[in-house]
Amino acid sequence: MVGKESQQVQKINAKLAGGFKLAIVPIDQLEFLEKNARFMKNETFQNLVNNIKRDGGLSQLPFCWLTPEGKYRILSGNHRCKAAIEAGLTEVPVIYTDRDLTRDEQIAIQLSHNAITGEDDPVILQELYAEIEDLEMKYYSGLDDKVLDQLEKVQIDGITEARLDYLTVSFLFLPEERDELFRVFEEAKETISDETVLARLEDFDRLLEAQKKVKQSYNIFNGATSLMIILDIFERHLEDLREGYLDENGEPEHKNHVPIASVLGSDEIPAEAAATLNKAIEKALSSGEIDKKEKWKLIESLATKYLSGE
Repeated sequence: MVGKESQQVQKINAKLAGGFKLAIVPIDQLEFLEKNARFMKNETFQNLVNNIKRDGGLSQLPFCWLTPEGKYRILSGNHRCKAAIEAGLTEVPVIYTDRDLTRDEQIAIQLSHNAITGEDDPVILQELYAEIEDLEMKYYSGLDDKVLDQLEKVQIDGITEARLDYLTVSFLFLPEERDELFRVFEEAKETISDETVLARLEDFDRLLEAQKKVKQSYNIFNGATSLMIILDIFERHLEDLREGYLDENGEPEHKNHVPIASVLGSDEIPAEAAATLNKAIEKALSSGEIDKKEKWKLIESLATKYLSGE
């Protein structure tokens, strides 16, 4: 890129202080650091990729050193450049210097640019800091006494998150969707006996398979939306929850409370019916036939009389 900048970029470079310059660099001319103390959590990195896709480019410039071989060694912004590549960019804007830099100066600059989103791997940070021989460059790196004291306590045989191969799966819900999700889950938990084994690994696979079928059926792509549809389908089959507390003869298998929706198929009734039921309950409370904490006993009593033919 040297000597090939547009006239506008050349004018800008002529005005930049400190010998810094701007360039639009093809990704094949970038040189990534072999050892970088800065790492990003997978979720943070994916957010960065998505932001770059949305913005159409980098909103912060990486800082590079133009090597004698004509490569742009990224001293700051390695993750931004990797995210840009994953986002589909073929070239990135950078700010760079082409002045001679010693190995100490390169490492010191790398360590001093610590405002980028991410976290330091203390093991690699210790190794890099130890490589700097020039005391002035050690000071330039910006590591204070507190950090240096922590470096002395680092165990080299540790393993860091950056070396783990893992996948983060997240679902995003609107506030009203979140409340609905929690409500339905609470209703489901009330029907499950203590002997039931929950959260098996196979269940997670079943959930993903169910979401896949919902997405195909409704022609949607959002995972949270597909899960809400699954919950809607579940609520249309609330009566199936009876299997959790009734045996083959319709007798209860446990004495815990269960949702009335599993009996009626819904937790809603017409307002007129609710008004009539409220009057009956108030009357039963006044006469002492039922306790305030056991209003359901009136319904049980009426059902028992109906079954007996009274």
